[in-house]
Amino acid sequence: MAYRNLIDTHIHSDNSKDADHSVTLICEKAIMAGLRAIAITDHCECLEYEQHNHAVTCRQSVFEANKASLVFNGQLVVCSGVELGSPVRNLEATADVLKNHFDFVLASVHRIRGKKKSFANLDYTREANRPEFLIPRYFDDIIEMAEWNGFDALSHLTYPLRYYPAHLLAEFDIMQCEEQIRHILKILAQNGKALEINTFGGEYKLKTFTADTYPSVEIVKMFKEVGGEYITVGSDAHNAYSVGNKIADAYDMAKSAGFKYVTLYQEREAVPVKIG
Repeated sequence: MAYRNLIDTHIHSDNSKDADHSVTLICEKAIMAGLRAIAITDHCECLEYEQHNHAVTCRQSVFEANKASLVFNGQLVVCSGVELGSPVRNLEATADVLKNHFDFVLASVHRIRGKKKSFANLDYTREANRPEFLIPRYFDDIIEMAEWNGFDALSHLTYPLRYYPAHLLAEFDIMQCEEQIRHILKILAQNGKALEINTFGGEYKLKTFTADTYPSVEIVKMFKEVGGEYITVGSDAHNAYSVGNKIADAYDMAKSAGFKYVTLYQEREAVPVKIG
């Protein structure tokens, strides 16, 4: 279905060390893609806050998003945001970065407790990294973060599925963790937080991914069943040419799960955007 009100609320600019393009180019490509609004959500890995100089990169990201909001006024709504990685594991860094004036705060887990590398960089030939061992631990970390509750939306639930080889996932059903997943969704619903439909295409990793979205439509439907109200949609683009990727598909998914609106955050307040 064609939509006239597409938004993309998970985009990385070159203020993220793994992304390529400026906020200005991102905005230009967003307009060309027919988007009405975007959020620039550069990385802040709280476990590596000082190492990656996030105090500076996040401040620069906010400055550039706010400048773009003025430059593209009337053509595109540009919101400032951040993707907080593992915020509860370095609350001092988290408190420092949240002194910035963000419209939107995503929370995520890329690296679980006990691992020095993110799921993107693990050696999947090692028995210890099999999904049945690590994915339940991932959900435990998500539960801890959801209970912390200092964010607006939970980013890319089922993130590990991006990186596991297909032959390992063929032997593992994510719904073996249904009890943990349902618990996470209930916490989000009870706290009035959003669940993100993440349409990441892996354009900078050159890998074959095993899922269309993170999470799947079944989990999005489960969120609705437990009382979830807010859905955000994001391409997780790491270059300007991927902005808006599969966002219309995410709208279709949200609609099929029973949601009538997706959500844009401005000044940390939920703004409903009607689907269709």
